[in-house]
Amino acid sequence: MKGLDTKNIRLDIEYDGTSFSGWQRQPGVRTVEGEIAAVLSELTGAEPELIVAGRTDSGVHALGQVANFSTVSDMPPREMRNALNSLLDEDVRIIAAEEVPLDFNARYDARRRVYRYEITPRPTSVWRRFRWYVKWSLDASAMRSAAERLVGEHDFSAFTYKDETRSPFVEVTEIRIDEIEPAGVALTFVANRFLRKMVRMLVGTLVEVGRLKMQPEEVCDTLESCDRTRSGPCAPPHGLFLVRVEY
Repeated sequence: MKGLDTKNIRLDIEYDGTSFSGWQRQPGVRTVEGEIAAVLSELTGAEPELIVAGRTDSGVHALGQVANFSTVSDMPPREMRNALNSLLDEDVRIIAAEEVPLDFNARYDARRRVYRYEITPRPTSVWRRFRWYVKWSLDASAMRSAAERLVGEHDFSAFTYKDETRSPFVEVTEIRIDEIEPAGVALTFVANRFLRKMVRMLVGTLVEVGRLKMQPEEVCDTLESCDRTRSGPCAPPHGLFLVRVEY
């Protein structure tokens, strides 16, 4: 869709991923893209092609997802945001909408993505949909030592699924492990991009280190092996948040 009347609209989006089968549209299931696209179609009279910064998996949440789409609608972005929020269900919300240059691409123009994963050491009714309950005591110091070894540009084949088709080389610029109340742990990952389920596999591996089932230096061996069978389990999706995308 190109021409003098074409506009490129950027959407900043937050959602509770609990009831969604991920971002990407799929037949017969509820997805974030599907919900937003259906409402945009109603508002603009055309089916939009949404370009997203990162396709989150089923159950994963977002505080700062970014998507863009082309439209010839003359509806002002602010009005479009308000209309979207009035028609979307409460578990997805458009934080901001703005017109951006026609060559802006939410996926390919992103420089860094920031994900956060939260863990709780006790069963909780309040946080059960947003934190992974891990019943073991975790050694945060050992986890930090292991995390330091993962920073840099590496082949992360050991921390993704075999059907990943993209280059396995990822530049991780930061992994931070913070203690949160009550007695929980939050892991923050910053990288230029992430492979499929990479964050969750890194979390599962760091939890094994925190449980003292793995030594911090074993993470280096796993990374160099490029062997998925040597990494820890894939952490469940509900503790994961896409915090923001940096451009």
